Amino acid sequence: MPHYTWKKSLGLLAGPLSFILLYFVVEPAGLNPSAQAVLAVTAWVAIWWISEAIPIAATALLPIVLFPLCGGLAMTETLHAYSHPYIFLCWLPHF
Repeated sequence: MPHYTWKKSLGLLAGPLSFILLYFVVEPAGLNPSAQAVLAVTAWVAIWWISEAIPIAATALLPIVLFPLCGGLAMTETLHAYSHPYIFLCWLPHF
């Protein structure tokens, strides 16, 4: 079991809590529902990324699951953004 510091523990709770607040409770003026979903998911990802509550690679996969579930983006649009050629540069062999 990994050791969680106070920062990681706080981030682990604050990420989903911020999502819930931004998606279900707060209604920012001028945002349509899909933009509000993207805002809520982005807040969750940003908090987990900064606090390193879970590994950053796993945190980066959250939008793939959450955007389609919340209505932020369709699955095809989300996966298309992840399949951009620049994203896969890290997979190229280093000579």
